Amino acid sequence: MGESDNKRQYILSIREFRPEDIRQIRNLARLAFESEVDRYWSVVGAQKAPYTYVAEIDGTIVGVIEFEPFYLPNSVEGHIWYIFVHPEYQRRGIGTALLRKAEGILSREGAKRVWAITSPDNIKTQLFFEKNRYRRIPLDEMKKLLGSTSTKKFLRRMVYFEGDIIYVKVLYSY
Repeated sequence: MGESDNKRQYILSIREFRPEDIRQIRNLARLAFESEVDRYWSVVGAQKAPYTYVAEIDGTIVGVIEFEPFYLPNSVEGHIWYIFVHPEYQRRGIGTALLRKAEGILSREGAKRVWAITSPDNIKTQLFFEKNRYRRIPLDEMKKLLGSTSTKKFLRRMVYFEGDIIYVKVLYSY
């Protein structure tokens, strides 16, 4: 891709997932993830998550976000399942636009915070969340915020593995 390709103007649209999108999402997951596990579960998630949104340019899906409000006894918490963008379209604000869409919906659903996890070797995703004002949070601090039982329940839902990095962002209601 030449330098002029990077500066090409495009119109990005974000919309809800439709079942007929699954073939494009499967192809996108193959490009976006090295791990077969992530390739598989991101496609399953697109169909099963309470909310899935896609980012499109010229009718082609270039990004996906899957998320949910998670109801705990004392709060509603937002949970990002997967977010992924076509490698050729990364670092252009598409992931951030998808994340903002999810945060807006989760805020309207009453979520106090949005949570995400990633593996310690996924530096790109860590930098993405940190750039978007998500904060790494140690497990003991999460337990103080949510309580031990709720943390255990929520981590199981998030498919947390020991050593994963937990991110959180407080949503402000206006």
